[in-house]
Amino acid sequence: MNKKDIKMILMSMRTSENEKIINNLLGKVDMMDDRSLQNAVEQEEETEEAVRTFFEKKISEKQNDYTEQHTPINDMFSYGIAGSCIHLHLPVDLHQIIFQKGISGTIDTVNLHLLDAIDKINALRDDGYYRFQDRDSIYMVSHILGRKEIKFLNGLDFETRIYKKKELNNEEFLKENAEAKLAIDIFGKDKNVGIASIKFDIISSKEWQEKKQQVVKDLKSKGITLNENKSVEKK
Repeated sequence: MNKKDIKMILMSMRTSENEKIINNLLGKVDMMDDRSLQNAVEQEEETEEAVRTFFEKKISEKQNDYTEQHTPINDMFSYGIAGSCIHLHLPVDLHQIIFQKGISGTIDTVNLHLLDAIDKINALRDDGYYRFQDRDSIYMVSHILGRKEIKFLNGLDFETRIYKKKELNNEEFLKENAEAKLAIDIFGKDKNVGIASIKFDIISSKEWQEKKQQVVKDLKSKGITLNENKSVEKK
């Protein structure tokens, strides 16, 4: 049984409940050579039933204890993979930074680390890092993306949107907006949630890089630097 046959069996098992898990498993199948894959799934016999039994076990294991893998990219941000996007997360407690720098200083610090994270992800992608291949954009969902942050992101050519609490509590609205459903899956319905995304084609352009460099220069002129929040606790 070849890789194509095995992937077809796995795709035929996809449901709305296990779609993320199936996509994750398909990605792992793609990364395996044929011999390793066959040794993993065929077990004692080369049958479709044996392959299905193998994947059913894997799906059950992941459904019982499934968390998206997040990998640190700098002192503030980590990333996960979500479909064709690299999904950026801010898994830090900002209270200490707010106490030290105030709201504006904290936002500026987050922004500088965001640009640093984008630089590092883009460099790894250009260098052929396997997890970033076939990903076309960087995507964020966060309840801290307020108007000031959205304005900053818009100035750097991000596509942005804010979903208000009223919208997130409207069942009819949620049925028509998958993004909003994702937002409440992560943060619940009691906060406004900001969405932002940017394509790698834009990030890689000379114009965007020049714009980004000017923003970094402006932030550093305000005394905002990287690698100065070593005591911030990771969640």
